[in-house]
Amino acid sequence: MTLLRSVGRWLVPTGPEPIRVELERRQWARIQQYVPMIYVIASLNTAIVMAVCAHAGIAPRYYTWMFGLIGLAMARTVVLTRKTPAQLAPAAVSSALRGSAWIAFTSVLVMGGFASTTFVSGAFSRSTLIPISLAFGSMSVAHCFATLRPSAVAALTLGIVPSSVAMLLVGDFDARVLAVSMLSVAVLMIRFVAGQFDQLVTELQLQLEVYGLANTDSLTNLLNRRALLASIEQGLAAGTGNAFAVVLLDLDGFKGVNDRLGHPAGDLLLQVVGRRLVASCGATASVGRLGGDEFMVVLHSVRDAAEVDSRVAVLLGELCQPTELEGEQVMVRASLGYALFPRDGSTTAALLAAADDALYAHKRARPPEPRAAEPSPSTERRRHRTS
Repeated sequence: MTLLRSVGRWLVPTGPEPIRVELERRQWARIQQYVPMIYVIASLNTAIVMAVCAHAGIAPRYYTWMFGLIGLAMARTVVLTRKTPAQLAPAAVSSALRGSAWIAFTSVLVMGGFASTTFVSGAFSRSTLIPISLAFGSMSVAHCFATLRPSAVAALTLGIVPSSVAMLLVGDFDARVLAVSMLSVAVLMIRFVAGQFDQLVTELQLQLEVYGLANTDSLTNLLNRRALLASIEQGLAAGTGNAFAVVLLDLDGFKGVNDRLGHPAGDLLLQVVGRRLVASCGATASVGRLGGDEFMVVLHSVRDAAEVDSRVAVLLGELCQPTELEGEQVMVRASLGYALFPRDGSTTAALLAAADDALYAHKRARPPEPRAAEPSPSTERRRHRTS
């Protein structure tokens, strides 16, 4: 059973979850690029097979069903060229891939069976003509479906193996030599398509890692300034019907924490703040660190200012809780200001300026904090050890 499961995972891989959507979009893009051409060529070859059957005097009832394959190929060509992957939702892309896989599987199964039957029956004077022709067709299908491993392997296995086995069992010497050659090419092509899929997965994983390095703050693992600004731009691109808020936040008394407890403790505090922000904002927000003790939250798809006021109140309530650093209870305090799109601006610069003004208005409105007590000798020694 373990071996069967391993074979199943190899034959029908899904790719790592973080890249699954992009992987399926790439697979569909390749199918759109190459498969319509295959359908046209397959229709032409099907017409040639029908002509050969007619020339050989075979009764029409044995091959006229191939008109259905030609019609199906033309219909699928229209479907494939209608929408790009970017115009389809992820679920629609997945459904389209499954549909294409089943159509490819069924078509190659029928044609492989036809090739085997015609060879065994001896219906043609040139008995290897149909099997070889369909073997080339199967290899072309596998090449076009190279990033969709199940379809590619099925095309090679069902399109080549049955007729090759038939040629080995009942063929003459030349047919058997051709059968061995066809089988060896099928094995080589299966290895090729497996490598194509693995190469695509590796490429997408590398792109994801590079994207993460370019858009993630290395200390807190939150979004960095670049990614936050991109999030604002995406919100602006959605239009005025999609309100969102840009929240700026910085910590009060952060320099004092660094001075008393040392920079490692300050880094720990920034990480604690980052985790609390993510936990309180949920999946409908983009949370990041601009630098130093400055953070930004983009609250997506909010209704109005009242909703933003409610959410930032919850955010501050959960954020401003004491935490233990270097054996000392430290109270987390923060100032916050926000700007609401489209009320406070229609550009990134305008929204940031409005949020910054609101932040400093909040700072000015707060009562001055009491002067921190002088650090004890033990605290002073700890600060020097960790600095």
